[in-house]
Amino acid sequence: MSANVPIVRQVSQSAILIIILVWAVFIAFFTILFQKHGIFIGVVLFSGLFILLQQLIPSSHNKGMKAIKQKDFKAALEHFELSLDFFTRNAWVDKYRALTMLSASKMCYREMALCNIAFCYVQVGQAEKAKALYEEILKQYPDNGIAYYALNSINTFSNPAD
Repeated sequence: MSANVPIVRQVSQSAILIIILVWAVFIAFFTILFQKHGIFIGVVLFSGLFILLQQLIPSSHNKGMKAIKQKDFKAALEHFELSLDFFTRNAWVDKYRALTMLSASKMCYREMALCNIAFCYVQVGQAEKAKALYEEILKQYPDNGIAYYALNSINTFSNPAD
């Protein structure tokens, strides 16, 4: 069973405000420091920092997404398990992701990793493992729509017709 990657981009409004504030501080700081070219320097450095943080910290997550797009679900599983491990050990990085990664994602990376692992289980034919993981996700994150609808789909398609 193969499906397209479920793309959900829920954005946190407060995270956007934090990122804009960080951007404004960069601009102000470098404008004061380098009056003539401060705005340009601030924008360039902020952009570089933004790209660097987005690529380095969630690198396992990014590799997992790339593997899913290539339909290499076993490799994706390995990457998402590494991502899950990292964000479980470093929960503060995920909790303050608006500052640590300049991420405006409403869903934390740990929650994304769990959903992506369950999705990969379905794709490699391990629906029971996916079902158990989706149930666990809903215990930890009761408002997770991805897990809710995926679990309903698994239950619908795994029950024999009357």
